[in-house]
Amino acid sequence: MEDWVLVEQAKRGSRHAFSVLVSRHERALYSTALAMLRSSWDAADAVQDAFLEAYRKIDALKDPAKFKAWTARILCNKCRDIRRKRHPIPMEELPESCAFDFVGRDINLDIMNAVRDLDDVDRTVVALRFFRDLKVDEIAEILGCPAGTVKSRINRAVAKLRYRIGAQDHSEVWQ
Repeated sequence: MEDWVLVEQAKRGSRHAFSVLVSRHERALYSTALAMLRSSWDAADAVQDAFLEAYRKIDALKDPAKFKAWTARILCNKCRDIRRKRHPIPMEELPESCAFDFVGRDINLDIMNAVRDLDDVDRTVVALRFFRDLKVDEIAEILGCPAGTVKSRINRAVAKLRYRIGAQDHSEVWQ
């Protein structure tokens, strides 16, 4: 069943429909939050807070087909709130439950370590583009900047990541 159908059902009060949406998107949102916040505890809090807000405000979503981008925007706001309030706890090792759909666990750790070292702006665009799989125009809308700016930020961040992890050996990761 398509997300937009589930959103319509959730708007009519179906808790089950919203639960299905959560199960479909929670891992990608967690990966995004983890990349942005560099703390598994803070990432879990951000995702939980984002879904709670999405549940409470589901009626405010005008276009049900944009649920993915809408929840990403909510998550970004929650991550910004957490960054303002807390000092990130250094992430020494990723928990086994992390969901990164790249090539394998070893490369995942290399990528996450490299992402962790990016500045906030670069980390945010990488998280939204590659962990949340949003389109450039969706990211531009979330961040409130032109699509060209998003493209250049993504290119700059990917270049930094390639340099840091030696992506010439893992070129399939970036395709």
